[in-house]
Amino acid sequence: MRWSYKIGSLFGFPIRLHISLLIFLGFVFASGSGFQGLIIMVAVFGSVVFHELGHALVARSRGMPIVDISLYPFGGMARMAMPPKTSADEIRVALAGPLVSILLSLGFWLAAHLTQLPFLWILAKVNLMLGVFNLLPALPMDGGRVLRAILSRKMGFFRATTICSRLARWLAVGIAVIGLVTTGWLIVLATFLMFMAFAEEGTARARQFMGDPGYQDAPAHSRPTFDPFRRFAKGAGSHIPGSDWEVLDENEPEAQQSGPGKRVYRDRYGNRIVVEWRDGQ
Repeated sequence: MRWSYKIGSLFGFPIRLHISLLIFLGFVFASGSGFQGLIIMVAVFGSVVFHELGHALVARSRGMPIVDISLYPFGGMARMAMPPKTSADEIRVALAGPLVSILLSLGFWLAAHLTQLPFLWILAKVNLMLGVFNLLPALPMDGGRVLRAILSRKMGFFRATTICSRLARWLAVGIAVIGLVTTGWLIVLATFLMFMAFAEEGTARARQFMGDPGYQDAPAHSRPTFDPFRRFAKGAGSHIPGSDWEVLDENEPEAQQSGPGKRVYRDRYGNRIVVEWRDGQ
């Protein structure tokens, strides 16, 4: 991945650090926090690694390969080579991260009681906040993925994604408003969440266009989609089997573009696409 660097591996998962995180840590050091603040931030991101490791281990146990665990200024991501096939798998993978964070919080809390070290109290609070914040029911947080998986069983993957994405955008607005009267970092976090929510919805729309059903155990409440990789033949007639795309009437202007190895199609929603092929394909 561009602008990221491998810093090690855990349980066979490459750990990559994005350059933006290095810039962020440098800013923390330069802002007056010094080495103490830098050490705390490094420990916080170590907690994020274990949070993502929880996701990664459960995903691998369910047959979903992990590309790497990537760290960014506002968290991490266990990048899966393929999305969860069922809503049940999505729930298992999503809950694993917050569970690890809450267990780490309990461990640091007990250690802090025994040693009375302030540093351990900080880590206990950070891990508790990390676990609870990620349980908020909005994408791309883990709670949003759980909510999407549950809703998808009634309304389908794509409709559920749209609802959870909109919840995330409203959450981002609320965080930004709080940031106006507290700290600018919350405004930056809200902006990040807003972009990620739009990205989740955009990814879902792309999957829908490609004919991806989302979850195998959820109903497909989405309209029929056209597979752009379907092979076409000149003798397809006015209808393409398995889709709602039809050849435009020869008298329509768009149809004049058609010719050998090229046809223009339109679906019932008015969308148009030009399909070309070579001999023998």
